[in-house]
Amino acid sequence: MHPPVNPALQDTAPDETPISRTRSSPLAYEAMEILRQYGYIPVRLIEPSIPINLIGLKQGSSLLVFAVRSRLPVPSAARLRELYTAKVDYLRGMAGTVKDRIMIWVYSPACGWRYYIVYPGGLRFDLDFPKSIE
Repeated sequence: MHPPVNPALQDTAPDETPISRTRSSPLAYEAMEILRQYGYIPVRLIEPSIPINLIGLKQGSSLLVFAVRSRLPVPSAARLRELYTAKVDYLRGMAGTVKDRIMIWVYSPACGWRYYIVYPGGLRFDLDFPKSIE
């Protein structure tokens, strides 16, 4: 949930609607750096209408990422679905209709970064992804 916005403090240009405010997210910038290290050009989506907040662009492919921080450990795909049921189910539905690879990246203090690939039938922990950026 976002804090209330004071319309008087928003940037506006003549004859235009107010420019959307942005929130700084260290997690998003860290995930963007991971995408860069993996050879992608990262694009951050601000206040998206779907549970995708990063897009990685690479020649011939793109990667849709939902990066999230969890206070609780997320050691498995089952635990991820338990904590984020609605978002996981939405992304599973997308996985069957878009050609892009969809991933959920979860950072928790107990487990660090965990990377999950989204398929129409469920989630799978991606064992190869972290090794490729070390």
